[in-house]
Amino acid sequence: MLSSLLTAASVALVATASPLSLRAVPASTDNVTLAVVQAAPINWPAPLLNKNWTGVSLDINATTLYGIQLIEEAANNGANLIAFPETWFPGYPKGNDDAWIRDHAESFIGNSLVVGDSNWLSLLAAAKNNSVYLGLGFSERDGDYIYMAQALISPEGEVLIHRHKLRPSGGERSIWSDGNISQLKVVSTPIGRIGMLECWEHSHPAMTFNVLAQAEDIHIGAWPYTPDYNNSDSLWFESAEVNNAFATTYVASGGAVFVQPTIGFASIYSGGKVFSSSGQDSQIYETVPIIYTSVNATAFANQTSTPDGEQSWNILQEINAGFVAQNISKANGTFTTRKMTSIASLQALSSNATIAALGNASLATASAAAPASASATASGVVALSTSDGPVSSSVARGLWLVAGSAAVAALL
Repeated sequence: MLSSLLTAASVALVATASPLSLRAVPASTDNVTLAVVQAAPINWPAPLLNKNWTGVSLDINATTLYGIQLIEEAANNGANLIAFPETWFPGYPKGNDDAWIRDHAESFIGNSLVVGDSNWLSLLAAAKNNSVYLGLGFSERDGDYIYMAQALISPEGEVLIHRHKLRPSGGERSIWSDGNISQLKVVSTPIGRIGMLECWEHSHPAMTFNVLAQAEDIHIGAWPYTPDYNNSDSLWFESAEVNNAFATTYVASGGAVFVQPTIGFASIYSGGKVFSSSGQDSQIYETVPIIYTSVNATAFANQTSTPDGEQSWNILQEINAGFVAQNISKANGTFTTRKMTSIASLQALSSNATIAALGNASLATASAAAPASASATASGVVALSTSDGPVSSSVARGLWLVAGSAAVAALL
């Protein structure tokens, strides 16, 4: 069934003598070779599902240099397009939660790419120097916000697409800010029409319908990481079963070649075939950083829309009519309200955690020297004292500054 739906392109695949070394073989003079990064960025916690960030510091400078090395490697293997996983620059914060934000957000913000900085310009130069298209996935710092960003760079080093994930998923929305709908676009290139989305955007019609309706030939669908199938340690939403189900559904709906960069087990879907490192050594992404596929681009339709397709203006009107016919509520919820999470608010959480830690340590030291007590004065100010006598006002103010009210309240 699936193979009959996917007629966009034919695939030529071959493995070298070693099963862990994969390369692309030209299918024709109109061959397009696609390269998908599955390696981890510098300092990203290993193995794949390790979410312990203790003592870990990502390094955008080193990761950019490594990314350029991978670009050069792919280009030397004949790649026309190289795609990177979601927020690969500087690395996806797997296991992110409130504790991660408190302990690591400050460092992560500092390691997020800034469009126009030296690392950004180095990546543009790498595209130009190697005459390749780049599908970048990066955490972008812009003013007082960070975004989950993607960019498509031309072989001339020009930015063809620059977008932000429309609505970061789950806890991601506590770290990154929302993008906007105008950035969902597909562009025509000499190797076909290319569009891009990230991870769980592939589960939301607001994103998929808009991009599918623009008639892609090649789709870059980036995930942050994907374990192999039947991994008992993976959470349901990060499993290969779920991630790849979204990918294959997207392919069946639109028929484009689907390039799926993700740390761990990357895949490329085309012509009813799937090329993936799945089922090989559990740490293959450490030894085989890139997988390749060649497609015959003469099969690409290279048209800007499909008026008779399942993703079209007529279908959108039919959906609207269905809402009316079935009397589905037209109430405006808050889910689509653009949510902006400021860097200042993330830094405040990180600073508060540091202050609390210092305060707890200071109070513990003071308590060890002489048991402390606290009482409220007539003015409502808490007075600190030890068995050696009252604490001076300057020391008390210092304890308040480093401990905060919660630490002092613990003494009451």
